[in-house]
Amino acid sequence: MKHLKIITLLITVVFIQVHSFSQVTYSKKMQNVVYGMVSGTALLMDIYMPITSNHKAILFIPGSAWGFPYSLDYDQTPLKEDVLLDSNYTGKWVHSLVQNGYTVCVINHRFSPRYHYNEIIEDCRRAVRYVRYNANELDIDPDHIGAMGHSSGANLASMLGVSDDNQSYTHSSVDSVSAKVQAVVTLAAPFNLADINRSGDTAIVNDYILSAISAYMGSLPEMKAGVFILSGKYKEASPFAQVTKDDAPTLIYNSDNDPLIPIRQANDMYHQLIENNVPTQMIISQHTGHNPIPDMRIVCKWFDKYLH
Repeated sequence: MKHLKIITLLITVVFIQVHSFSQVTYSKKMQNVVYGMVSGTALLMDIYMPITSNHKAILFIPGSAWGFPYSLDYDQTPLKEDVLLDSNYTGKWVHSLVQNGYTVCVINHRFSPRYHYNEIIEDCRRAVRYVRYNANELDIDPDHIGAMGHSSGANLASMLGVSDDNQSYTHSSVDSVSAKVQAVVTLAAPFNLADINRSGDTAIVNDYILSAISAYMGSLPEMKAGVFILSGKYKEASPFAQVTKDDAPTLIYNSDNDPLIPIRQANDMYHQLIENNVPTQMIISQHTGHNPIPDMRIVCKWFDKYLH
């Protein structure tokens, strides 16, 4: 989970006819692919390519509380390597997607508190642009790109689904292509970053969430009458506040007993999408805490349907 590599890192490309990992096979894995540069630091992704491709790509963003709990030491395990370290959760879903024909790109992004929401969201947009720009090399259709993530990664995946496309023509040819995704799946997403301090929420959870979100945002939300309100930069970073009728269809997974993200956030986002006629579905896992269990048959059907 952790530090972004310095530019001197080489791209490692592993070519394998059939590689087995956790009972999953893929034809090629490309490690430490540089999808962007920021102040001499490389933004990296690992790319998993299936044996039989459906020519669709999924950007997967692991959860990390936007990097808040992790130290900034140089020699850290990258965020993208959660796929290898957490084979019972993050890795399980990634490799299931690969086995079902998807090319999956698992990314690093910059971490808070050194970097804040606008920079981290822009990293994710850059990753989408990189994948779309290199569609031919990745054997995918550039119009068939989805996003999936867990926890803070689900917040970022959702932001990719609701953000207006902000094409930039000032940096490179990669920046000239669209950063929009066509379908989203979220696991335990915080959709409203200001909805973190209501009566009934436990103090221990509030302490952690308040610290993580304020590190990501650079400050606490605006408060009125003793209650946090959704305004300013918190609106900019909250998918709930960005929903419009042209957003990506979104499949929402949450748990009924999540100790970090109240289930009301999933309910609110679901109804916001419905009100804007955006295709959506919400599935609640029973007693799975902050790790809702997705049915990967449903997930793959969702991506198959909307990545067309």
